[in-house]
Amino acid sequence: MAGKIFINYRRDDSIAVAGRLHDRLAETFGRDNLFMDVDNIPVGIDFEEYLNNQVAQCDVMLSVIGPYWLNAKDETNQRRLDKPDDFVAIEIAAALARSNILVIPVLVDSTHMPKASELPVSLKPFALRNAIQIRNTNFGSDAEQLITKMREALALGKAQQSQDPVMLTYSAHLVATFLLNIGVFLVALMIFFFAQRNYAGSLAAFLAGVPFFSLGELPLTRDQSVRFGLVDRNVRRFGLVISVGGLLAVTAILVSGQFFKVGLFEDPDLQAASVMIFLFFIFTATFFGFGAGQYAKGAASDERMQKVIARAAYSRWFMGLAFLGTMMFVSVGTSTFLYRLTDSTAAVLALVGAQLLVTGLCFVRYRKALAANVAPTP
Repeated sequence: MAGKIFINYRRDDSIAVAGRLHDRLAETFGRDNLFMDVDNIPVGIDFEEYLNNQVAQCDVMLSVIGPYWLNAKDETNQRRLDKPDDFVAIEIAAALARSNILVIPVLVDSTHMPKASELPVSLKPFALRNAIQIRNTNFGSDAEQLITKMREALALGKAQQSQDPVMLTYSAHLVATFLLNIGVFLVALMIFFFAQRNYAGSLAAFLAGVPFFSLGELPLTRDQSVRFGLVDRNVRRFGLVISVGGLLAVTAILVSGQFFKVGLFEDPDLQAASVMIFLFFIFTATFFGFGAGQYAKGAASDERMQKVIARAAYSRWFMGLAFLGTMMFVSVGTSTFLYRLTDSTAAVLALVGAQLLVTGLCFVRYRKALAANVAPTP
């Protein structure tokens, strides 16, 4: 059984390609399973509610984007996408607000995906959707490729649950912030142990820092930051690494007097700091490692929550505070450790300064990831 397919397009931009695509899809999925040209809206009906109901009946939305799609204007020279009564924007926003609808941008010929910065707030997540190209000169094979991918997504007549890209991007970059700041602390430990001629402790700190830096760097790579599968795998790997790392950290503290030649566990303040970091390890492992994807799906299923998340994710001030909050939580524990070891305020200030730089880098890359014109690799 095929799923319902909604073809979204702008008439003065891509009516010819949309019509050819409709006819080709009808051969495979049947005309009864296609929605196109929602024109006959009953008199006196709220057209936005009507369009939302039409979109809600579908499993897949194909949004056909031609060369004039982004900057099409009305008779008053106002961009249509910015108008509250633009059918194209209303339909796409309605599909994005539902996690059970697969939204596929279909790029006509050499058209590029619009960037998030070029779209209204309700459509910004659309910029992170995986796109497929349809060329007029190679329409047959391109349409077949689209049909193949749709068949995979419509197994058993139901579209696969898609994870909200904004939430995943946000989660991935917070993961990077946490991991890299822990890595910076381990570098500080390595330097301290080396200065104390404790080469075993220096080597242990170095080896502990490698997985934190290597895993934390992945979400910051531009061409990987919005790949759903990779981000999801990195988030889950983070859960595993942080769970094991937290347990190893507590074990290391217990045997610190024998192995590292530093009696960390004997200091009450360090005991409290170690417990705080350990609990944060376990909490973040549970959330990011196992619950982030499900949270994204659940949030995306609520239209109001979807709008709140979208607005928050694109707010520089709100997200900046969120990144600083993550950094400060890590800094409290790590700075306490470093100060007890070195008894040096300068060392603590250097650590906090380095962690602030890392946090700023992660935040800047998060902003770029949201605005990046990059489609996930299939």
